[in-house]
Amino acid sequence: MAKTPRDTLDLTEAPAKPVTETLTYLPGEGDPSFVVWGGHKFQANLPKELTGHPEGSTREQLNHEIIERARGNPFFMVGDQKPRRTAPALPKTAEEYRAYAVGWINDPSIQHADQLIGKFAKDRTLQATCEVGADDYSYLQTLFMPRLHKLSTIDELNDQQVAALWVQNGIMQLPW
Repeated sequence: MAKTPRDTLDLTEAPAKPVTETLTYLPGEGDPSFVVWGGHKFQANLPKELTGHPEGSTREQLNHEIIERARGNPFFMVGDQKPRRTAPALPKTAEEYRAYAVGWINDPSIQHADQLIGKFAKDRTLQATCEVGADDYSYLQTLFMPRLHKLSTIDELNDQQVAALWVQNGIMQLPW
């Protein structure tokens, strides 16, 4: 027995609705404190509400486009959605390594002298790859040693104990 055709489905799309979202500009290190995008000024870390409509006025269409593009932009947060940040690439030159090292030397998650020395020791191959030289080490020493002194004071370590940490991490002679 043949099947009877079902009622045909109405395949017309429902009219699009306006979209209202909160966009927050999240600058990276060295980025400006505000950006202008599509005629809107976004202040760093201050949410701004936009209403867009794909079939609305020219302004509403532009706002809709901004909202949609911000969803994939690592420097914007849409609503409470966290932006996708890519991990920074490892440095390839001595100059890039200096900037990279400044970042981890000042990293607040490093709270003990052994962590700081351990990080330096783990970077030895990267330092060699980047061809970090005497001038670079001299500069890094001005940042590294005060932080190490502060952490070793907090950890109540004497000079012999700090020296033992260097040796435990495979550093027999300081590069500076």
